Amino acid sequence: MKVFFVADGHLKGVGDSNQSALVSFLNRIKPSDTLVILGDLFEFWTGSNSVAITRYAPVLDALGALRKNGTRVIYLEGNHDFSMGALFIDTLGIEVHADSFEIAFDGKRVYLSHGDTVSMHLGYALWRWFTRSALCRIIVRCLPDKTAWNAAMRLSRQSRRNSYNEGVLDERLKEFAKDRIRAGFDAVVMGHSHAPGVHRLDSLKPGAIYANTGSWAEHGSHLIYEASGFRTERFG
Repeated sequence: MKVFFVADGHLKGVGDSNQSALVSFLNRIKPSDTLVILGDLFEFWTGSNSVAITRYAPVLDALGALRKNGTRVIYLEGNHDFSMGALFIDTLGIEVHADSFEIAFDGKRVYLSHGDTVSMHLGYALWRWFTRSALCRIIVRCLPDKTAWNAAMRLSRQSRRNSYNEGVLDERLKEFAKDRIRAGFDAVVMGHSHAPGVHRLDSLKPGAIYANTGSWAEHGSHLIYEASGFRTERFG
C-alpha cells in the first residue's frame, strides 16, 4: 500500500507553475495507490464556479483521470476550499469530507483533517460558519462568476495575513494530535501549518505519529505512507 498526501497548494490558475507541477505529480500516481488531499489545494473553491472550473481545469482533469483508472481519492476540505459540490462528488467520484475522517492503513487507525478547526478563535469560527452557510451559497450564486472569483481572491489574501505564525500553529496541531493519540488513534495527519514533518509520539503510544504534509505551494512538499512508515518529500 502506498498513500500520497498533499495539501496547501493554494493554486491560483492555469498560469500558476505549482498547478503544472501538481499535474505532473498526479500523473505518476498508480491505480493501486491512494491519494489524500488535506485541504487548501485551491486558493478558492466553493460550490461550482465556472471561472474556477476553467482556471483549475488541468488539475481537475488529472484528478478525473486518476479516478477513471481506479485510484482512490479522498478530499478533506480546508479553509480555502469547501462546499466542493457535485463536480467533485458526482462527476469526478471523489470522496469528500467536510472536517475530519478516520481511515485504516495496515491495521493502524489514522485521523485525517486539514487542521483549521484546531484552536479556532471566535472571529474565525463565525467566519467559517458563514462561508459554509446557505446564505453565503445564495450570495455566491447571485454574483457573476468573475466577480465572485475576484472577491474570493481578495478574501484569501486577507485570510493568510490574519493566520498564525507557522511554528506556533504547528505546535497547536501537534498538541491536538497528542489528544487524538490518547483517544486511540495510531497516527494523525494534517496540513494547514505549512510545516512539513513526521513526529514520533512514542511517549504516548509506541509507534504513534503526528505527520504534516507541509505546503505543496512551497517546493512541492508532500507526504508518503508505505509499510515502512511516513516520510516527507519534495517534488521536482
